[in-house]
Amino acid sequence: MAAFSTKEVVDISSLFEIVSWMAKNGKKAEHSDGYGVLVFDEISKFEYKTTVPIYDDFRGRELVKQIHGKLGLIHARKASQGVPVGLQQLHPFHIRGRYLAHNGTITGADRSNAFQSDTYGFFSNVVDFEDFESLVNNVKRYISTHDFTGVNFLLVDEFEKALYVGCIYKKDVDYFTLHYKIDALGFYVYSEQMEDSLLEMENGEILKVVEGNIVEQGKVF
Repeated sequence: MAAFSTKEVVDISSLFEIVSWMAKNGKKAEHSDGYGVLVFDEISKFEYKTTVPIYDDFRGRELVKQIHGKLGLIHARKASQGVPVGLQQLHPFHIRGRYLAHNGTITGADRSNAFQSDTYGFFSNVVDFEDFESLVNNVKRYISTHDFTGVNFLLVDEFEKALYVGCIYKKDVDYFTLHYKIDALGFYVYSEQMEDSLLEMENGEILKVVEGNIVEQGKVF
């Protein structure tokens, strides 16, 4: 998965190709259970989901060449064991203007939701926050009562035009460490080390990013 927050509108086709490569060739590949794209510019939203693997979706590849935005994410899915594979289960999920994609498995998560998803169970427990501190506290409370391999998340708030990034895991450091950069265009984060110059997020770290700048940082442990 990958996400971005930029100062100006940018082309997302290169981000699509990066996620496509990771899904096909990256760690624990293949992530073949479909994918989702979410992009905002100043006035509109683009959302696209399909159960076709991202690296095989030629229609999607051509479609995103026409899409530009300042905020968004792309998530290629590898379903957790026991979770259905279908369009309904694709990330990002949406609750009241907030969108969340997640990587990892949460043991004991509430899957009684309509999507039968551990991700949605997590999302519904942390989505109601008034500020950055309350989000961090929501995540702290949730992970204190649930076992997990990873609770890495990308959360987009369409009203704040903000990106929240969480890097939280219990094992497999190489797989779950998130990597990011801030350049002249803005902020980009990836689930793998796609460039030598990328910085590593700390385990337990949550970032808030607005218009390409990290504006708040917190830790859940």
